[in-house]
Amino acid sequence: MVLKVKNEKNRKWYFLVLYIVIVIAIVFVFRKYVDNKVRQQSTGVLEDLAHHNVMLIETKVNDTFQKLNNLATEIVAQKNYDYIHNRKEMKHFAEVLGFREIGVAQLDGTAYMSTDTKYNVSKRDYFKRSIKGEQYISEILNDMRDHAKVNIYSVPIKSKTGDVKGVLFGISDAEDFMKIFQIPIFNGYGYTYLIDEKGNVVSGSYNEEIEMTNLLENLGYDSENKEAKQSLSSMLQERKGGSLYFNAHGYCYANFTPLNVNNWNLVTVVPEDILQQQAKTITSVMQMISLGIILGATGILAFFIRLQKKSEEALKKIAYIDALTGLYNKPYFEEKFIHNIKAKSRNQAALVVFNIRKFKIINEIYGEHVGSNLLKSIATILEKTLRFEKEMVMHGYADEFLALYFYNTKEELEERITTFLSKIHTVSYKNNRIKINMAVGIYEIDSLECSFERAYSYVNMAKKQHKNSLVSSFEYYSDKLKANELEQKKLNDEIKEGIQKKEFKAWFQPKYDIETGDIVGAEALARWYKNDNILSPYYFVEFSERVGFIQEIDRLIIEDVCEKMSRWYKQGLPYIPVSVNLSRAYLNNEDAICYLKEILEKYHIPKEYIQLEITESCIVDSEQELAKVIDFMHELGFQVLLDDFGVGYSSLTSINNLKFDILKIDKSFVDSIGNVKGEEIVKYTISLGKKLGMDIIAEGVETKEQYEFLKQEGCNMIQGYYFCKPLSSDDFEKLLYTLEK
Repeated sequence: MVLKVKNEKNRKWYFLVLYIVIVIAIVFVFRKYVDNKVRQQSTGVLEDLAHHNVMLIETKVNDTFQKLNNLATEIVAQKNYDYIHNRKEMKHFAEVLGFREIGVAQLDGTAYMSTDTKYNVSKRDYFKRSIKGEQYISEILNDMRDHAKVNIYSVPIKSKTGDVKGVLFGISDAEDFMKIFQIPIFNGYGYTYLIDEKGNVVSGSYNEEIEMTNLLENLGYDSENKEAKQSLSSMLQERKGGSLYFNAHGYCYANFTPLNVNNWNLVTVVPEDILQQQAKTITSVMQMISLGIILGATGILAFFIRLQKKSEEALKKIAYIDALTGLYNKPYFEEKFIHNIKAKSRNQAALVVFNIRKFKIINEIYGEHVGSNLLKSIATILEKTLRFEKEMVMHGYADEFLALYFYNTKEELEERITTFLSKIHTVSYKNNRIKINMAVGIYEIDSLECSFERAYSYVNMAKKQHKNSLVSSFEYYSDKLKANELEQKKLNDEIKEGIQKKEFKAWFQPKYDIETGDIVGAEALARWYKNDNILSPYYFVEFSERVGFIQEIDRLIIEDVCEKMSRWYKQGLPYIPVSVNLSRAYLNNEDAICYLKEILEKYHIPKEYIQLEITESCIVDSEQELAKVIDFMHELGFQVLLDDFGVGYSSLTSINNLKFDILKIDKSFVDSIGNVKGEEIVKYTISLGKKLGMDIIAEGVETKEQYEFLKQEGCNMIQGYYFCKPLSSDDFEKLLYTLEK
């Protein structure tokens, strides 16, 4: 009996031990399974981030190369390498392209720089590469000028036949250059750096604790990294990407991705504890499940699979949440867009973009910390507008927010938007009450297969249209908007081509002495010789000012005027003063005004025969800056005219302070002659101008009544259809010949 009991106890211990072994085995197997899954999902998320970073970096680098190639093409178009000897042009392009300086190297390595210096770069690698037809980025070099740390982009200058004629290169501060490749991720816990094909570290890291010169050597310092070092060496030799796991002041996951730049490679690193922060929860739950293993391995497995999915979602949340506002970021929004509109619970879906008007001014007035808190407040209010499942909002770049809404009627959608706008109309921060005005674009999604890129493009068209309107609270995308956008793109391309082909020419409207009727000058007017048509400024000036082409058009007109005047003088015709209109672009750039002087010197035109016209509206923009510019124009020997006087709403004090030589009365005032009040204004304007020491020109004179009145009141000069309409250069030349006779 005792033996039987003893055997029974032994059997129980046997089953207990067996049970414990089974539990331990199951827990061990599950733990290995979960660890593998966690590692797989960790490296998967890291690989996605690395791929995104590589695309971002290559886009930035390719964009810079594209700009340099465009400039190289333009240099080839300028025969005899004019840019080599034109420091101001090169300095201008260096500023536009974002380089500290740019240079053009000839075939022997002699380089002419935008800083008016000259070096021999024939021994530099970038010159050797690009002279062979390659575009290349140097490693960190010491600048020949001031020994600063720099990186250099270089591209070949090729003729139309493909022959290399020289090398164009742009010099970028090493610190600015390396910021392109240093992308903080996971709220700053992760970091990136560059290595070359030998493992040498090309760029520094955002992680200041980790300093190295060669990644392979750094991995060799720890025996635990033997496998990682071998894997990295193999990937470097074969130029392929992959994942690494190594110890560097703590265990890290890294993704190694080749770049299409100089055989460089991007290393994206995230500490293991950041990627696997959900693993602690998994471990705790595993211990609890181990105690309850008798409930069945199937239940435990199902629970872990479910937990794994939650962990994966948590990791994605870390990667896809905007650090400032707590809203989703653009990559997440883009990833979920198609899925959510297909799973919508309402009849219709719309993408809505919100953009704060003049957000930059808010930052300048109140400070960037106030601007950041303003964005957080708006994000909180915007998030509360969500009503249905699968709706989402995100914070994009700077002051942009996007929302995906579902609705049954337009009225329902518009009510939600206007309610949101009313809540953020005035936002309080400490003692500041900041008024917010939003530009809002709406795109009603008309297809379940609509890509995010297309929807985002359309909604931005609507937002751009709303920015130009203060009538409604928002703007819908429409086919008309798309057609207008395409038309604007077409006009942009045509004007750009017209500038390259020098299709913009000067016409001339004569100015007459009101007493003698003699021609005493002319005004140069822009015309666009497009195909067989001659287009007036109405078709291109406003658009060119908006997109930044107007200064180039001004230069074409001014050079055309000087070329014509030089040719006429050589034919025996006299010089007469010609006034040219200057856009606002000249009023912020003294170099641009110096360019005018250079053009006059090129064609040997005396400065007193070119007058510069400035519209009165420029005074309102910045009187102090304008005063400096006018003084500078006078120093260079130019006369300055105040154009369109009477429509710019400038004060009499401003007119008195600014040293204009000639005042032009706007046509709208001339048209009022015949009206008692209108005539009094014209009389006062003439009297005011003369008392301030200015000559007076009236423009737009079309009738004898207007002419007689202006003559009686002492106006000095007139221009307008009453005497002569604007003339082409050929017709104006004929008019000058009649004067000689």
